[in-house]
Amino acid sequence: MNTAEQEDKDFRDWLFQGVDRGWVSDPFCSTHDGGLEYMGEEEREEWDAGGDPCATVLRIFYDQ
Repeated sequence: MNTAEQEDKDFRDWLFQGVDRGWVSDPFCSTHDGGLEYMGEEEREEWDAGGDPCATVLRIFYDQ
């Protein structure tokens, strides 16, 4: 396994552990599931032109 493949595996392991433990949300679309205010300029231009840009996000749950 090369370095990039190992890093990808490490990230997936970290992500799934966070989801399983309730530290991270399941991935969701910020555009379609709420979050239009966070679009970048290019995404907003695409949206205004009739496009439908998806922005997949994760919510990290952090309590201080």
